[in-house]
Amino acid sequence: MCPVFYGAYETVTIFPSNLCLESTTWSKTLLYSRRNDEGFMLQNSAGVAPVAMGTKVSKAKHSSPSIGPNPEEHHGTPNSSAVGNGVSKEQFGANKAQPAHQMSSQSAAKIVAGCWEAIEQQCAKDHSGTQHNTDRAQVGWQEVRVFVSSTFADFHAEREALVKKVFPELREWCEGRQLHLVECDLRWGVPKDSTSQATISICLEELDRCLKETDRQPFFLAMLGERYGWIPSSEDVSADIRDNYDWVDHLSITHMEITHGALRPKNPNAAFFLRDPTFLRDIPEKFYGSFVDDEQLCVEQLKELKSQLHRKFPDQTFDYKCNFSDVQPAGNKVQLSGLDDFCTQVVQFFKNAFNKKYPEDRLQHDPLSIELLPHDTYMEQKGQLVLGRDVEMEKLMQFATGDDISSSAVSSDTTTDSEQTEQGRCPILMVVARPGTGKSALMAKFTMEVIQKFDNVLYHFVGCGPDTMDPAIILQRLYKKLDKSGSETEEDNEMSSDQLKEKVQKQLQDYGEKEERLIIIIDAVNQLADHSSTTHLDWLPSTFPFNVRCIVSTTEHPPTLSRLKDRQPPPCELTVPDLVKSTREDIVTRYFQRYNKALDKEQLDLLTSSDGSSNPLWLAVACEELRVFGVFEQVTAKIQSLPPYLEGLLSMVITRVIQEDETRCAEKMLCLLECSQSGLQETQLQMLLGDPETATPLPLLTWSQVHRSLKPFLRNTTGHLNLPSMDFFHNSIRQVVQETLLSNQATQQNYHKLLADYYKGQCASQQLVALELPYHLQQAGLHSQLVEFVRKDPRSLKMGMHSRQRYMNAIRCRTYIPPGGFHGGHVAQIVICKMCSMRMQAFTPARTMNKDTCVICGHFTPFKKEQQKVQFCMLHKPPLVAPGQDWCVVCEKPAIALRGRQNDPAYLCMMCSVGISTNRCAKV
Repeated sequence: MCPVFYGAYETVTIFPSNLCLESTTWSKTLLYSRRNDEGFMLQNSAGVAPVAMGTKVSKAKHSSPSIGPNPEEHHGTPNSSAVGNGVSKEQFGANKAQPAHQMSSQSAAKIVAGCWEAIEQQCAKDHSGTQHNTDRAQVGWQEVRVFVSSTFADFHAEREALVKKVFPELREWCEGRQLHLVECDLRWGVPKDSTSQATISICLEELDRCLKETDRQPFFLAMLGERYGWIPSSEDVSADIRDNYDWVDHLSITHMEITHGALRPKNPNAAFFLRDPTFLRDIPEKFYGSFVDDEQLCVEQLKELKSQLHRKFPDQTFDYKCNFSDVQPAGNKVQLSGLDDFCTQVVQFFKNAFNKKYPEDRLQHDPLSIELLPHDTYMEQKGQLVLGRDVEMEKLMQFATGDDISSSAVSSDTTTDSEQTEQGRCPILMVVARPGTGKSALMAKFTMEVIQKFDNVLYHFVGCGPDTMDPAIILQRLYKKLDKSGSETEEDNEMSSDQLKEKVQKQLQDYGEKEERLIIIIDAVNQLADHSSTTHLDWLPSTFPFNVRCIVSTTEHPPTLSRLKDRQPPPCELTVPDLVKSTREDIVTRYFQRYNKALDKEQLDLLTSSDGSSNPLWLAVACEELRVFGVFEQVTAKIQSLPPYLEGLLSMVITRVIQEDETRCAEKMLCLLECSQSGLQETQLQMLLGDPETATPLPLLTWSQVHRSLKPFLRNTTGHLNLPSMDFFHNSIRQVVQETLLSNQATQQNYHKLLADYYKGQCASQQLVALELPYHLQQAGLHSQLVEFVRKDPRSLKMGMHSRQRYMNAIRCRTYIPPGGFHGGHVAQIVICKMCSMRMQAFTPARTMNKDTCVICGHFTPFKKEQQKVQFCMLHKPPLVAPGQDWCVVCEKPAIALRGRQNDPAYLCMMCSVGISTNRCAKV
């Protein structure tokens, strides 16, 4: 906010003076300053306010509150205590009588004409002296910055839509084209102790940076409504600012940004969005002044600016409409609706602009580049903000590039290291960290640095893409890296895993005779698809030739850790510690600098002193949550509200995402993922989030929106049958969803029923149905449907026998039957009658006779023992039958011996009659 001083002023009479109005020294005589309650007033350098020609002003005394500079004031937004600028809703669009403190429209028009004459001269000079280099090569990853210009309080809703809808969609689109999108949204971040001159400089310096990076054609977004914004006085504009930016007096900051970023360079990458004012009829009276300027000069400037934009940029100027929705209680901000068309137009404009500047054909489409793309994208994203890891980086670099590995990391057995070095072998280096401590970011940063020094590097980030979790893919990549012939035969593609492993071992042995160094980096081996298999990491050699250095990373995942540590020789080990406070401060500062924001000392200390900030994941989530927070006055309170533990912070963020989700699908998707066994495929989620009754998937546009909003919480993984799936990237997210969204058992069962219905009626893969449907039927409490599926549905034959036994015994009566059975009356023997015994498919869809089938799981049981006979407890015993009669478990009727031939007793298989199932009631 700019410092405004209201001194005492006497009654004065201002006489018309054409000299004063037309003089180029107008700004030295009459200065503009912002009044919170009365719009703009004119001041001279002595504080006396000659406000309009020939106007008498009564004597009054005013004192100014202490107002610190921030972008909201400089773009024409009152502080939080201000209400309006004296404009009523009835006055909007009416011919109002000219207030006493305003200049005449004729005078304002002359000033506006003078401003545009100066702008046109600058534009002509800029166009004649600048040649844009459109042929410059733009290869590899590039950073694109979008500068957003508007007044602030009246465009709070649009800026929220940009930050939470438009820019996430553009960022996702850019990543596929190796572009980093950075939006320059200066709603907050200017230090509160900044002077007006410093604040103006911050705004224009950031725009200047965008100009320089894009050959004076920055990606620029301007939004205009009915407020023109703050017009700085000559005292606010230093000589350096005037010289550096060719300052034009009587322009607002927003107008000056448009002049500097779009008008002068005739910028084809600038978009101008002009808001239709009809929604103003519906907003509450007290907020009206925040949306409309009634100062004559501002009205004339804004009118001419819109006209000039339509004339100069007809294909880049868009009119849009919106509606008044509500008033946000927390920030006392007006909320607008109907901004979908606005968002769509912004996205489409900048996609086209980016594509012209960075065409898709600049990307390399050879097989190797396509294979590396997900790894490069992940590395670029993760490795940008790694600070305070100098010790770990040095040890990693020394291990990878040095000749003495004993000092590069904390080794499990230094004696073994020395022996292996003498034998020309090198153990692997294992980087271990707790989840969320920045292990992958460290590996990404290290990889970025090591590939600058060595060409012969194989890096693999597990989980960065759907195919990256398969150990066979890593072996194939290593095989191709070591195969110098460069020729890929059909035989190579058809090798089994064992054959591939043998080939790689032979290649490594041959490579050890060379002098060239090879560095292998594999991040997150604990996420490999075989992480729960008995063969987990069997493909990874314990040692490598001395000129091959292998570095792997893992969380404290017990199976992975034990399989690595139990190797002989044991690996070298490097543990990633928590962040120290100075490093946290550097990370936060660097993070916000990228978006041209800054926390003041108090806010920075408050954030980095939190107990949770030692965890890099907590810090990253907190910074991102603050970045998208749009209320400048409440940033400190927002920091204070952040829970100091990861689960609490994630709960806060997820709650916000669900509240802001217009698709109404985010909560459902989170719950479906939590209820799944091992994640869900994208096509499955689209169908589950769509219309289940008509089997209509969620529209692609809606799916893109919900996926984008939840993308920070997800990772690529492999589910059943090694199919590419989505799942939560951290167990803390799963815990939060379970505790906040699925705490009610009935809610859990409803989601499991939804999943069961999908697998039962819409899933085409029989194997997947056999793996998933029984689980969800059991969890949904649909036990009768589970029995029906296992016994009657042919797809259940794809189930393993152990799975059939496990599910059926889980819903079996748990009553223990004492030896000799229950006493007290005749109890019929449980049999399979002669009519049913020779029939099939009573307990399984398989063509097995009922008399040779386990009545629980349907397993083929040709050999039977006495202890395997079926028994029922007193609750489930058959009804009383006549002495000498039995009870058929298949037809559920009394059974008598025919012609003296006894009925066949009903039996259980061995697995259903031992252990905890011994002497247990057989009722399912």
